[in-house]
Amino acid sequence: MDDGQSPDSPNEAELDQWLAFGGPDEPAESPRRRPDLLTITAIGLAVLVLVLMVVLRPTGDTRRQVEQLSALGVPSQFHAANVIDTITAPCPGVPTTDCTEVAFELTAGPDIGTVYRQSFPESTVSPDFTVGQTVILSYLEPNARVADAGEATCEFEEEQTCRVLTLVIETGDGPTRVDHQLFPGDIAGGLTIGDTARVETLADDLTGELFVISISPPDPQLLYQFADFQRRGTLVWLALAFAAVVVLLGRLRGAAALVGLAASVVVLLLFVLPAILDGRSPVLVAVVGAAAIAYLALYLSHGFSRMTTVALLGTIAALALTAVLSAIVVGAAGFTGLVSEESSLLTLFEGIDVRGLLLAGIVLGSAGAIDDVTVTQASAVWELKATNPAMSPSDLFRSGIRIGRDHIASTVNTLLLAYAGASLPLLVLFVLSEQSLGTVANSEVVAVEIVRTLVGSIGLVAAVPFTTWLASITASGRRGHGHA
Repeated sequence: MDDGQSPDSPNEAELDQWLAFGGPDEPAESPRRRPDLLTITAIGLAVLVLVLMVVLRPTGDTRRQVEQLSALGVPSQFHAANVIDTITAPCPGVPTTDCTEVAFELTAGPDIGTVYRQSFPESTVSPDFTVGQTVILSYLEPNARVADAGEATCEFEEEQTCRVLTLVIETGDGPTRVDHQLFPGDIAGGLTIGDTARVETLADDLTGELFVISISPPDPQLLYQFADFQRRGTLVWLALAFAAVVVLLGRLRGAAALVGLAASVVVLLLFVLPAILDGRSPVLVAVVGAAAIAYLALYLSHGFSRMTTVALLGTIAALALTAVLSAIVVGAAGFTGLVSEESSLLTLFEGIDVRGLLLAGIVLGSAGAIDDVTVTQASAVWELKATNPAMSPSDLFRSGIRIGRDHIASTVNTLLLAYAGASLPLLVLFVLSEQSLGTVANSEVVAVEIVRTLVGSIGLVAAVPFTTWLASITASGRRGHGHA
């Protein structure tokens, strides 16, 4: 009695009874034995995930959403340019404030070689430009053609004459003809028949009729805007350094982990995001996508083994619990999902469930941490069994749970700091406003992060006993090291 309790003590008996649900210990068999319940379950879930991915596959409506976003003036094209000159002088119209006028020479795009100029008021948040620097400019492509032009009495000023343009605008449903009046002095007043222009429109929700918001002639000074600095070189070198470190330490397994990482990105870009844009249920898409990523990442990183399958089943179970719990909590808390400008903008498009996106974010945000916990727990149990083959399932479970407690304690704190770090500017604003802690926590934008942390942590905690229990039962059914 190394733990001071008799084999028939209540705690030991209850633990053995719970472990017995996994089936009795079996002697070692040939590796060529028939697939057991563990393998059949993993294969069955894989088939279910594939079927759901086919059912939820993107339908191709994403392109139409992009065109709608572009019609609202959100650029979809970006081109590189070099800074060739900077001049500091009083801002036009505001002589008391200094501005830095920067000259950009386009090195890509339809207007390559053209010089675009933009002024930036000097402040602590203004970009710092140097000659020779490479930047990225956004570009609003002309999307309309002037089919006819004439004059008529202004609708709102009968004493004045307005220029009337008939525009053929390219929309997701094909070309649309729209008549629009220009008041005297409008920058688009010089457009004539055959000219192209950039037109921003808004559709009536009831009739679908297009209304012109603004018209910009095809002038580079109107179609281009500074977007950001060019950082691709830095990002590429950082990615290469990351890959080198992973491969040097992990060797073949590290290289396999990088392949799994790439596969995860592919699932996100080609399935999860397009399916959500096509109006699929964000929560269902997130769960299915996270399960597919788990299959790819775990088996590519850790190989096809019973240990990996145990970690996979633990991950899927924890993801399902997280999805259900997040749906209950988000509904009870009355979240709208409108926690940022981006979320508010998405309400303009049909079929996108903004509150569902919030739920999907909680599931996807927890998936990576859950993978980490389940793999660690399964691997720890297998290592314990390999070190001492005489350990019973109850001994393996008890030792694995002790390891899991330490892992959970650090992982929960990691989730909290990760979400707090992402929301740090917002938290600083709340502190400056001198609001009470209860008021800050009750605001949706902060309450959402609290829910992310707590729901994700519950999923992590639940993954530990289930994975440890399943690993203890499975590892005890074979002799030797279970990674083979």
